[in-house]
Amino acid sequence: MIKYQNKIEKLITELCPKGVEYKTLGSICEPTTNIKWQNFVKQTFQYIDLTSVDRVTHSITQVQTIGSDSAPSRAQQIVKNGDIIFGTTRPTLKRFCLIGSNYDGQICSTGFCVLRPNSNKILPDFLFHLIGSSNFCDYVEATQKGASYPSISDKEVKKFHIPLPPLAIQDEIVKILNSFTELEAELEAELEAELEARKKQYKYYRNKLLTFKEYVG
Repeated sequence: MIKYQNKIEKLITELCPKGVEYKTLGSICEPTTNIKWQNFVKQTFQYIDLTSVDRVTHSITQVQTIGSDSAPSRAQQIVKNGDIIFGTTRPTLKRFCLIGSNYDGQICSTGFCVLRPNSNKILPDFLFHLIGSSNFCDYVEATQKGASYPSISDKEVKKFHIPLPPLAIQDEIVKILNSFTELEAELEAELEAELEARKKQYKYYRNKLLTFKEYVG
């Protein structure tokens, strides 16, 4: 970890010796659009609801296919490849993810704040990691409104200040953080395989050890 820190510190000294500037999320994101269903009467879309996003893996696990005649009232926002969506209803549940190319042009719930990073200022993966940071989580917890059904507005989300180092530094940070998440995924897969093997082993020996030849007197 020290070698990673040294590399980043060296880049900061070289590229921004006076320090890293901070900007609001809103200032580094581009405008998004809502769908006009009357223009897409015969077309279907994949719909990303709040429950579609896994809170642990921060990936989309299940979607609905909808059209103009079956779209829920919340199915309004068009998402693009590279967007980050963040659940603003019960926001401390941390429902957020990075939209991949397989969901480019699809629809998400208005329960998400759609953040579309300006690629000249910030990398999508860098913004994704920032949304998962403790600083952002603390800000959301302090800013959300409502006791029984807390939420935070898109406007408040976009007021959050983030560090904005040069793209070269962002890229290095992303590589480091992605390497950790990839390793974590590999370890989880290995542990899952090991657990499944142990379960099979247990069942085998359970059946073996609990099966006896019946005594016939």
